[in-house]
Amino acid sequence: MSVSVKGFNQNAVTLVAAEGLKAGDLVKISANHTAAACASGNIPVGVCLSNDGKYACVQLTGWAKVKYSSTAPALGSAVIAADGAGGIKTATTGRSVTVIAVNTADTTAEIIF
Repeated sequence: MSVSVKGFNQNAVTLVAAEGLKAGDLVKISANHTAAACASGNIPVGVCLSNDGKYACVQLTGWAKVKYSSTAPALGSAVIAADGAGGIKTATTGRSVTVIAVNTADTTAEIIF
């Protein structure tokens, strides 16, 4: 047996994709039923899983592997915001997540929304 968290509590929705949104970006809701890439400091609603040019599949809950900038988030409970480059940064206000792993070599964190 081994550790497996992929797919845990994963829920996704299909929304209209705003211009510039790409898979892996943190997502905000920019208009009715529309997903856009987060700017720095935005509170993400989820992660873009795919974008066909018209519609985006956006993960709202569950396990996700995301890039981080500056300081690595601490393991356990954390508050995050978007860093404006498609990843996360730790914040004093934002979205509460559980950080279950951090890889400092590739600046990624595994989080559960």
